[in-house]
Order: sequence, then C-alpha cells, then structure tokens
Amino acid sequence: MTDQGKQDSVRGPAGRAAGPGGPGPGGHAQGHAHGAGRYFVIWFALLFFTITTVLTGRMDLGDANLPIALLIATVKATLVVLFFMHLWDAEGIMRMVFGVAVMFVMVLLLGVFGDILTRNPMSLPTGVPPAADEAGARIEHPGPPPAR
Repeated sequence: MTDQGKQDSVRGPAGRAAGPGGPGPGGHAQGHAHGAGRYFVIWFALLFFTITTVLTGRMDLGDANLPIALLIATVKATLVVLFFMHLWDAEGIMRMVFGVAVMFVMVLLLGVFGDILTRNPMSLPTGVPPAADEAGARIEHPGPPPAR
C-alpha cells in the first residue's frame, strides 16, 4: 500500500483524520467534545431525583402523589434524553421527532385521565363514589341470594 493509500484509510469523511471513536476530530462523529464533568453533574441530578422518588413514594401526599411522581419521572427522562442521548446537540429534525413523540404521549395521558375524571363514580375500580370513599363508607354490593 502506498503512503497516499495509508493516509486515505485513516481519514474520515471530508478528509478529516479519524479519531479512535470514529470520524471527526477527537473521535466524535459530529465533532462535539463533552467533558466527563457534564455527565457527572447530570448523573448526580438523576441520583437526587431517584432518591426524591423513593422518599415521596413512601409518603402519603394524597392526591398529589401521582402528579409529583409524573413530574419527577418527566424531569429524569428529559435529562437522559437531552444529555445521555445527545439531543441537546442534535440537529432540528431530531428535536422535532422528539417533540412530536412528547406531544403524542401527552395526548394519550390526557385521554386516560380525562376518561377517569369524567367517568361515573360507580364504574370506578373501587365501585365507590370518591366522596364516600374519603369518608370511609363502603357501599355493599348485592351478592348472590343466600342458599336455602
């Protein structure tokens, strides 16, 4: 192999030297250099939110349990997608795809919660209207007739 052939084999697209991780400077395909500090900060934030999830999951916060759990899960998922999946540095089309996916999930969640909130209380899984359930009252459902 000639010297020119050896040089061509170690060069990536557009004539840039390929690094250890692939084409582009420093081995990054798109040329973005990220220090380890950025990932440690995000990792510690994820640990904080995980501990918060465990602590709030053991508390009785009433009706706030579900919204708090969804908020924490959304923040954690956003951090993972933005930094560990590199959406922060992505081009426009990738951000648009992510945005459409988030909107689709929101529509699905609104449909589920909208259905539960507008449903007849007697058709809920507990079979008890929410006001009677909070008061501790139980409605007895008629069972099969007693055997004679």
